[in-house]
Amino acid sequence: MDQSILDTGRGNGAGVTGTSWGYIIRPGQGTLVRAAYGEMAASFAAVLLGMAAYGFWLIPGSNATADLVPFKIAGTVIFFVMAGMLYLIARRGLCYEVHIDLHRRVLRTARRNRHGRATPVSAVPIAEVESVFLQRAKSAFMRNRLCVRITGERGVTAITEGTEAELAPLLQRLTLDLRKEVAEVKQPRLPAATAKPRVPSAFAAR
Repeated sequence: MDQSILDTGRGNGAGVTGTSWGYIIRPGQGTLVRAAYGEMAASFAAVLLGMAAYGFWLIPGSNATADLVPFKIAGTVIFFVMAGMLYLIARRGLCYEVHIDLHRRVLRTARRNRHGRATPVSAVPIAEVESVFLQRAKSAFMRNRLCVRITGERGVTAITEGTEAELAPLLQRLTLDLRKEVAEVKQPRLPAATAKPRVPSAFAAR
């Protein structure tokens, strides 16, 4: 792909990193830093809630009263569940990214934590992508979004956010790549004697 949009995202805009199988679209450096702080806060809160859950049983005199046991059990369970949820959030990560796998012809979404570990969330064959478009912000408090429309009931999937200037090159490149992949899937190459002109897929920017 174009070198001009590789390894971007040093600020708050979308970043693109090339790989051997395609490329990864992730938030800019500013968003990654905030996500890392959020994960550390979630981990710290999970530890505190775990200690609080155990602390119910260390309250002086509470073990001598049988009436308090059901409340202590309920409190312990609730706090442990909350601690577990926060731990999973921190483990999976708060950084949302999209993998454009041109080798397997799959569009994947994933969560990456501050340690660099990615957890897949969903995967869609590129052949099921109907269009790529820019969804402009409806107010000053919102950001423009780069989206893809999936066939069937899956609807619209957001790729990344940013200013129109940041998203325009990515929109163009993504449109070309997905159009090419969909054309190859739907219209495989024919022998030279019977080859027919290809009709490009209907990708458009809105």
